[in-house]
Amino acid sequence: MNILPLKINNLSYSANDNEILKNINFSCAEPKVTIIAGNNGSGKSTLLKILHGLIKTPNNVIQWGNYFISEVKEKQSMVFQTPILLNRTVYDNLHYVAIKKNITEKNYIEKIMRKLNIKNISNINAKYISGGEKQKVSIAMSIIGNPKIIFLDEPTSQLDPVYKNEIESIIRNLSNNNIKIFMTSHDVSQIKRIGEEIIFLDNGRVIYQKCVKDFFSEEHCDLIKNYINYA
Repeated sequence: MNILPLKINNLSYSANDNEILKNINFSCAEPKVTIIAGNNGSGKSTLLKILHGLIKTPNNVIQWGNYFISEVKEKQSMVFQTPILLNRTVYDNLHYVAIKKNITEKNYIEKIMRKLNIKNISNINAKYISGGEKQKVSIAMSIIGNPKIIFLDEPTSQLDPVYKNEIESIIRNLSNNNIKIFMTSHDVSQIKRIGEEIIFLDNGRVIYQKCVKDFFSEEHCDLIKNYINYA
């Protein structure tokens, strides 16, 4: 299944009489990490949720390759800024997702835990592990079933530098193994480190889309210039 390019045609979205996204049109063929950036309230998280199908849109608005969202939903997963975990052990959280995805392969969960380096916390209740460990467990849950697309909503914003570095390394490894990553971030240094492409939103509109290298080398309007200097 070839899920790229992603094409968005005339996407607008309002909630409670508030227009959050306004006539968005873009195409994305970047196979690795696309960063969705912008100031608070620009519509980043809403766009991510729409791309994942958590917020419904008409079929003709978003297309993944030759497929609609409903046809690729099984090949997508999402990691939220605040991890959503069950009040069970780390192992049980992963096992729950594996059951939902009808995965019966022997030792499958152990392989996932080794891959994310969380085997040592497998028998601890998820509510007692650290914030960085919770985010790693969330990512471990997201890769069960071998998704083609993973959405990450500011996955390191609440983490210390050690866990931030570890999560970034995991993201790089995923993107190098044919998983398309869409990620929101406020961290300019992080965007430089792991981003390949950037889509910049302002007030619900896409005002810039190019490779990250160009983003940091070109002249910009004051809005983006201030974002680069102070974000």
